[in-house]
Amino acid sequence: MTAGLKRVLALAAMFALASAVVVAGPTHRAQAEDYPGQAEIDEARKAASDLAAGIDELDSAIAALAEARDKAEANALLAGEDYTDAQDAADAAQDTLKAANKRAREAEKELAEARENLASVAQAAYRDSGSMSQIGAVVGSETVDEVIARSEAFARGSDEADMWVQRVKAAELVASTMRTYADEAATEADAAAAEAKSAYAEAQDARAHAEEAVAVANETRADAVTRLAELRGVTIALEEQRQAGLEAERQAAAQAEAQARQKAAEEAAAAEQEQSRPRPTSTKTSTPKPTATKTSTPKPSATKTSEPEQTSEPETTTTSTPKPTTTSTPAPEQPGTSWNSTAAQGKKAAQHSLTLIGSEYLLGGSGPKYDCSGVTSESWLEAGQWITRSSRTQYQATTHLSYSQIREGDLVFYATDTSDPSTIFHVAIYVGNGQVMEAVNYSKPAGVRGLYAWMTGNMMPFIGRP
Repeated sequence: MTAGLKRVLALAAMFALASAVVVAGPTHRAQAEDYPGQAEIDEARKAASDLAAGIDELDSAIAALAEARDKAEANALLAGEDYTDAQDAADAAQDTLKAANKRAREAEKELAEARENLASVAQAAYRDSGSMSQIGAVVGSETVDEVIARSEAFARGSDEADMWVQRVKAAELVASTMRTYADEAATEADAAAAEAKSAYAEAQDARAHAEEAVAVANETRADAVTRLAELRGVTIALEEQRQAGLEAERQAAAQAEAQARQKAAEEAAAAEQEQSRPRPTSTKTSTPKPTATKTSTPKPSATKTSEPEQTSEPETTTTSTPKPTTTSTPAPEQPGTSWNSTAAQGKKAAQHSLTLIGSEYLLGGSGPKYDCSGVTSESWLEAGQWITRSSRTQYQATTHLSYSQIREGDLVFYATDTSDPSTIFHVAIYVGNGQVMEAVNYSKPAGVRGLYAWMTGNMMPFIGRP
């Protein structure tokens, strides 16, 4: 292997490694150090200018660079989806804060009213009875009837005062609790806003590094194609055609592999459903046979003297050895059987999504600029069906069905780990004829592509239907 080939393969491996660090990691965030730094990028540019390798090796390097571009893009989308989730959490925290402040203000208003009523009762009692004591009510009266009337008035005033004292205490407790709750909500809202801001910065950083990685990969590919054209003695245009054919072959193989995984997931789910289905049990009813009744002559019974019982030896208690506990493999996901939307709504959602073709991309955008889940949520809202805002929550909120049941309006999801919905980073809407509509990134407007034309290895095993 030549030195130039080693540099090309090292470059391809560097991009793949940089993107795989986040894809395979336990956390979702794409950090700056997970991507090639500027020094590595500069070194890669130098290596790409000194290509000297065989045809097969260069073809493999170009294929590796294509995969690296996809992984870099997936990492950027993953970080963007983390931001969307963080922003949703921040919005929810703000809503909670507003509600908490409203309840606190209402409680404080009720406390003020309770205090005013208590003051009014105390003033009225003093004015009507001349004293807040039972003795004053008696001494100040001239007749027995007046004593009774003033005593009753005092009692009523005292009871009302006690009632308002209790109401004031209760209102003070409620107001204090609501204010504490509002203060805690404010703290949580600040933390959520800070998290969203941090997630946005990380998403922007991941996007910048991904774009840099893609640019270097494309530049390296162009140099490799030029070198291949020289080695094969053809024009660059003819070599590009050959590379397009190789890419089509790789894409066809990836599609076949994806469809095989989807079919296997469907069959596994069907088998699991069949096993869990209760089996009917057959009950046989036997015809009773008539029994003949005989009348026997009673015989005299002889009385026997019973012998003493023998005491048996105590049984030996054996302790069984516990069996090791085996951890079972989780059962495959079961497709759903019911959903909220109609086929007509799905068709309308798909048709509306097509009106968004050419829209600019905006992370977290819901119009007039969109991200992936912005396209799907607005399209379904136009069809009369509200769905959540992020791709991950859309997957959670939709009914999961096999790809064999896909129809217009269904959602197709992508994840770095297709067995873990928390790693979903993208969603597209199926528009029929084997195509999906989507918004991917800032480098290209929203548009239509083939269902299996991009990141087939990252497709979730089931589609989602609102």
